[in-house]
Amino acid sequence: MTAAWEDPIGYVLRASTTGFSVGTRVSQMGKPAFGSIVKAQPRTDEREWVYGLLFDMHIDDDPMVRQLVLADAVSEETIRDQHHHRIVPVEMDILAIGFRSYDGPIRHALPPHPPLSLDPVFLCNPEETKEIAAHFDYFRIVLATAQVPSEQLLAAHLIATAGVLPEDEQYDFLVRAGREAARLLNNDMARLDSLLRLIYPV
Repeated sequence: MTAAWEDPIGYVLRASTTGFSVGTRVSQMGKPAFGSIVKAQPRTDEREWVYGLLFDMHIDDDPMVRQLVLADAVSEETIRDQHHHRIVPVEMDILAIGFRSYDGPIRHALPPHPPLSLDPVFLCNPEETKEIAAHFDYFRIVLATAQVPSEQLLAAHLIATAGVLPEDEQYDFLVRAGREAARLLNNDMARLDSLLRLIYPV
């Protein structure tokens, strides 16, 4: 059985320097989750690997679904077939938080170029996740982006990231993250309070 980060979770549909959208099958939806760190991997070494946080997943309808929702009864076999063969992909939206040039370190900044259509997208493995979260410079990007639910997104990401750390390091990681958030949100106590409540260990 392959690890979750070894196979693509989807492929780039559209992109800009601030983020990108990924198309995937229904069967692939179980791997990524809200707040997951993903990377768009270029097909050549001439372009950057672009890292981002998954902030939205949406399932648009297609002509078959429009017909099926009006049917009096739909069999389980029909539903399974529609999930497997649907003609419209599930879409995931990614906020860019960093990039890596060939053989270089991850930089917490918007990438100089967006990924290209059909570039494969992977979940980041634990080593990459730790490398990204070793510094909190990308918090500013997340918290300053009005198009995403920033406190919810950052909290989900931090909790998931803490989960890949040794158990005795998880609490300290969340405390350090909370302090950095407090520094950035010192003039917005409502947002800070919301974020801290979301990451407070239960």
